[in-house]
Amino acid sequence: MSIQIHVIDANGHQQRLQADPGSSLMELLRDQSSGVEGVCGGCCACGTCHIVLESDWQPLLGTAQPEEEALLDALDERTSGSRLSCQLRLSQEMDGLSLRIVPAEC
Repeated sequence: MSIQIHVIDANGHQQRLQADPGSSLMELLRDQSSGVEGVCGGCCACGTCHIVLESDWQPLLGTAQPEEEALLDALDERTSGSRLSCQLRLSQEMDGLSLRIVPAEC
């Protein structure tokens, strides 16, 4: 069963993307949207996959691990809903996820 993700990309365009559970959110956004570069390939080292989760989704996806937190702290556009999409694996519970892609800072 596929998961539907609601995205506002880096250009302000709204999209609905579909993916399979277990896949990487970063790879989905990089391959099917605009604005996520994923320069480091998902190693939590660059910040080019920065997203902001809609407020309803923030508590459901838990908190960032220390390595992700450190990188997010270095970004100018960080908000309370900021996450690195490379650190999120899609699960069936994420069906309907709503997010905004933040333009890369580097």
